[in-house]
Formats: sequence, C-alpha cells, structure tokens
Amino acid sequence: MKRMIVSALAALLVMSLPAVAVGPSETVPTTPSSGVQAPVRSGFAGTSETTITGLVVDEKGRPLLDVNVKLYMGGILATEQLTSSDGSFEFTELIDYGRDITIDLWFVPPTDELVMENVLLKESTAALQHGIYSNCVPRTRLDPITDVIVKLYDLESRVTMLKRKGCIE
Repeated sequence: MKRMIVSALAALLVMSLPAVAVGPSETVPTTPSSGVQAPVRSGFAGTSETTITGLVVDEKGRPLLDVNVKLYMGGILATEQLTSSDGSFEFTELIDYGRDITIDLWFVPPTDELVMENVLLKESTAALQHGIYSNCVPRTRLDPITDVIVKLYDLESRVTMLKRKGCIE
C-alpha cells in the first residue's frame, strides 16, 4: 500500500516538475567572503536509521525497470539494488549525520541508451572546498526519510537539458 501511494505521488510530481531530482532539496548557499559553497546540513545529529526511497523514470515519466541504484557513503559503495517494475527503490541504512562525508546515489541504467545520473544527498566540507561536484549535479537534502525522483535521459536529450541549464555551452 505504502509503495502504491509513493508511486502515485511520484508520478504526479514527475508530470508537474521539470527537475531531474526532486525531494526536500535546498539550494547550496555560498559564503560571501570565500565564494565556497556552504554544505547543506540536515537538522539531525548522530546515527539514525534512514530510509531513502525513490522512483526512476525516463524523460516521458515512464518507470524504468532494472536501473542499478547505488548508495555511496564517503566514496565507498554501501549498498545497491535494481529498481522494480514500477521504477521504485528503497534503502534503509544507519547513517551517522555527524560524519563529514559525501553521501550520494548513482543511477546506472541497464542499457547504453540512457545516461547514468548522480544525486548528492550530503556533500563533505572537503568536496565543497575543492569544487569536486558541479552546481549542475542535482542535490537533495538527506533526512531520516528521503524521497527522490530521478529522470534518466538519452544522450542527446541530456546534452540539451544541460545546455538549457547553462551547465555546458
């Protein structure tokens, strides 16, 4: 039942929002003196059981089966799974919100027809200081319950979208 409700809500969001990743996102602020992005912090401290759910669709909003969703914590693969027939996935992990590490999701399609996508859930101070991730990489704030919707594009559509966002010329 929960998965059906999440899928229905996700489908509505996909149809109404042009964003690549959708969730409780925040823009990443910059500090005036340095121009360095300040990390987006969660309001949570310590270790917490965290559920990350989501939906992976193509650019027309159709669910994608067998996309390999990989959760990395501090650059180390923590877990992975394939999306189900309705394009959904769900991870439940213990996450230490106090650790200064990058946590991100990678979405690897089952064929070469679509381009893989990366979504940052939490960015370490070092990654911010060294500009490891472009502002064009989608970000979603990590909370104990985090939902993401990700669209995967073919190469031509992906390039067009990145040009429209000003990410490439």
